[in-house]
Amino acid sequence: MTVVIGSAVLVGMAVFIIVFVAYYQQRQAKQQLALKEIQEQHRRELMAATFRGQEAERQRLAEDLHDSIGTMLSVTKMSLNQLNRQLDDAENRRGQLHKTRDMLDETMSNVRRISRDLVPTTLQRFGLLASLEELADRATNDELRVVLDCPSPVDHLPQALQLAFYRISQELLNNAIRHARAETITIQLYCVGPDARLSVIDDGVGFDLDTILEDKKAGLGLRNIESRLSVVDGHVTFDVAPGRGSRIHAQVSLDTPLLVTLTN
Repeated sequence: MTVVIGSAVLVGMAVFIIVFVAYYQQRQAKQQLALKEIQEQHRRELMAATFRGQEAERQRLAEDLHDSIGTMLSVTKMSLNQLNRQLDDAENRRGQLHKTRDMLDETMSNVRRISRDLVPTTLQRFGLLASLEELADRATNDELRVVLDCPSPVDHLPQALQLAFYRISQELLNNAIRHARAETITIQLYCVGPDARLSVIDDGVGFDLDTILEDKKAGLGLRNIESRLSVVDGHVTFDVAPGRGSRIHAQVSLDTPLLVTLTN
């Protein structure tokens, strides 16, 4: 009888130890998962703060370009125009003056372009669709056609997502213009159910994704795209290869709590 009781006690203790260890391991796993979630949330908050800081710095630089340098160039051009009226008819003097004025005009155009690239005022005033139309129009020329395909209404997209999609479009379009040697680039923007999707497609020479990402300088733009999307809980898909056009897709769920938090 004593042996039976002792065996029962030992079995009970063994069961208790097993249950306790399992409970402890489960609790540890939950704590580690919670810690990872906190760390991931903190990382995203840091990335969001970084991008907000970048946009604020762009705003400051754009204002300085417009208010300071742009104003001084305008005043300088007015002074040249006055000087032109005071000069005699010496052809060489007038020729040099006109050349200087043309250089000023070009510089003023560049200042306006840089300011517009730094802060997309069209996005702030008229929304994402109008800003992408402007982006496509500026990039189109005799050798390159940039097409905007937007079959879905996008006015309802949160401001944080509109800014992210604009910056991503800007980055991918610039990359395609510089490196793809494409004849046509298409920017697609549409909403399917709860998801918003942005695609930039070109018919250029393509590239090797792994090689680009291994190069810290060359792959910085693509990594910035991934970072921007991580802030709004989105993801990017690279359908690329050397020797053929590139198809890059960015997708974000409009129901993600992160997007709601950034919007509020």
